[in-house]
Amino acid sequence: MRKYHDSLTGQLQKVQGLYTAKSRSTYSQEIAEGPQAVREALTWAKDRVRDIYVTEDVLDRYPDIEALTANHWTHVVPGPVLHQVSSDCQGVLVVLNTAPTPSLDEVFADTELVVLGVEMQDPGNAGTLIRTADAVGAGGVLFTSGSVDVNSPKVIRSAAGSTYHLPVAGGLDPRSVIARASREGFQVLATDGHGEVTLGGPGLDLARPTLWILGNEARGLGSDILGRADTTVAIPIPGQAESLNVATAAAVCLYASVFARQS
Repeated sequence: MRKYHDSLTGQLQKVQGLYTAKSRSTYSQEIAEGPQAVREALTWAKDRVRDIYVTEDVLDRYPDIEALTANHWTHVVPGPVLHQVSSDCQGVLVVLNTAPTPSLDEVFADTELVVLGVEMQDPGNAGTLIRTADAVGAGGVLFTSGSVDVNSPKVIRSAAGSTYHLPVAGGLDPRSVIARASREGFQVLATDGHGEVTLGGPGLDLARPTLWILGNEARGLGSDILGRADTTVAIPIPGQAESLNVATAAAVCLYASVFARQS
């Protein structure tokens, strides 16, 4: 099921439109771009795949991707034409139907580790958070309203395919997530530079089921969210840096939970 294009067709222009949140919402479609994200989409979300757009060069260089395209509509496009659609796709992108938003029931089932990003607006940080949560075996990644669109191509690319491995949901009310976590027996830990306890110090049992909350890149967490947490946690910074990047802070906290469960 291969089709060849040599110009920016109307179909490709529609794909180009999916780089805007409005079009993604209108058509309930999203884009995975770059070899790694595409590979994972074709493996883990193949039932949602609509079309693949790829250059001959990518098909030659990545035999595994070529094999994965076998059962899908595959549009072979010259590199300069595909570059007009996306300068970041590295010669391959996939259009998928957007997955239904997972419920909190699904996210909190059969897990002891969930992460919530509050007004996290940088797509690179959001994607890295998803990738890290996937790496540590978390049950899901949640984002509040005011955060970046979790279906953004930049988020999906930054997550390097992890978007398709675990539940990810956006646009949530943080108060509802915190209340649900508490009902499920999770401790709610919020990161804060002036936290009540220090990560790695006494007074913190990370072997317990945990909801980690991380805040906006510039502002952190507001007093309302901090006040709803069971404990606020500071990451020690013995060096001269003023703070940690939020995605780095998330990795430190999530792996601390992993290590606590292994000890």
